[in-house]
Amino acid sequence: MTLLKEPIVNIVFISLLSFFYAFIFIFTAGHMELVSMLSNAKTLNSSFWNGWSDYITEGKMRFIGYIIIVLTIAIIGFIIVKRKKKYDEYQVSILAKSLIVTGILSIIMIPFLMLLLLSDPNYTIETIFLFASVQWMGLLVSYLIYVIKF
Repeated sequence: MTLLKEPIVNIVFISLLSFFYAFIFIFTAGHMELVSMLSNAKTLNSSFWNGWSDYITEGKMRFIGYIIIVLTIAIIGFIIVKRKKKYDEYQVSILAKSLIVTGILSIIMIPFLMLLLLSDPNYTIETIFLFASVQWMGLLVSYLIYVIKF
């Protein structure tokens, strides 16, 4: 918990993982190998999944990568502007709780991810990208709210 008191640790944590996610979303957007693996046959009678597959096929995942970068820069900016000193125990407690809740939600999402994959394995890549998008964007938004509020 003492590492959470240092704002630089939070900056490094958010920056590294955001870079990883943004790189994946931007680099794979429209990449021909990824597009060839997607379920373009529209085997599932679901406008949501077919639309999500088309969104990925058209290379629009890069926009999610850009949003991740913008949110990360906003978080880092607020941390630098508002936190020139170490966090106190109250702030560390709130930050730890928000990270724990995000982790628990991610763990809870895994069975739903498995159920979706088992129900139609043709949309495996689409499901994984949706899971990663929701999970990381949820963490960034909650972290941004934390940084702005506290």
